[in-house]
Amino acid sequence: MNHLNMTLAKEEPIVTCVAIKPGVVDTQMQQDIRDKHAASMDDRDIAKFRNLYQEGKLVKPEQAGHVIAKLAIGAPKQLSGQCLAWNASELADFQSES
Repeated sequence: MNHLNMTLAKEEPIVTCVAIKPGVVDTQMQQDIRDKHAASMDDRDIAKFRNLYQEGKLVKPEQAGHVIAKLAIGAPKQLSGQCLAWNASELADFQSES
């Protein structure tokens, strides 16, 4: 996906395209991983997902979603071709204040 994003930015300069890494988002899938699929996962992997949850490190869907929505309606050209984490400093103007 990152390579496609970079290629599109080069080959279609009038299109602004930014790839966003949302992180590990707190969704139903995360709950299912912790609660239903632990038996079929490696112990280290399930521990990682459980620790992220217990330590409050899962990203709320609206956090990454807010950034993506704001970028969709106004991404600056200088970000085109980049792959950034949703909370990257370059995206501070697109992050919700709450």
